[in-house]
Amino acid sequence: MIAVAIVGILAAVAIPQFTKTTRKARGAEVNAVFAELRQRQEEYHLANGVYFSTGTGETDTYPATPGRTAQVATTPPASWTSLKVRLTNEKLYCGYVVIAGAAGSATGLGTKAGEFGLVNAPTTDWYYLLAHCDLDGNATRDSYYFSWSGDTAVKKQNEGF
Repeated sequence: MIAVAIVGILAAVAIPQFTKTTRKARGAEVNAVFAELRQRQEEYHLANGVYFSTGTGETDTYPATPGRTAQVATTPPASWTSLKVRLTNEKLYCGYVVIAGAAGSATGLGTKAGEFGLVNAPTTDWYYLLAHCDLDGNATRDSYYFSWSGDTAVKKQNEGF
């Protein structure tokens, strides 16, 4: 009886920790997708002299509905095709968007960009990457990941949720 109680206590502690670690690992896809998006942005900027927005706002993500179940990236939206993003057959848990703007213009800077510290218009052409993840299936507390052309470090908000 004591052994069963000990196993029950250990399971009660271990299972939530394991699921949180699993959700964090799923969020690791963000680094790979952000690297791909950065590469394509720089190529696009070199060829066209401007950065390219894949959406009209921070909620215009691909895939449109992030979740606990991975969505296979089969037919990306036209904006991703224009940017030549290569994510075909990747399993994505998060939704992604790129917002871009011209030097000195704050047009397009959204709420999440401000929460991550990008509140003023950069003095050079700019873009930022935003990932929206719902890794725990509870839409009341989602994870967000952010990076921009002036600072390639990935910032996190509510990681693992």
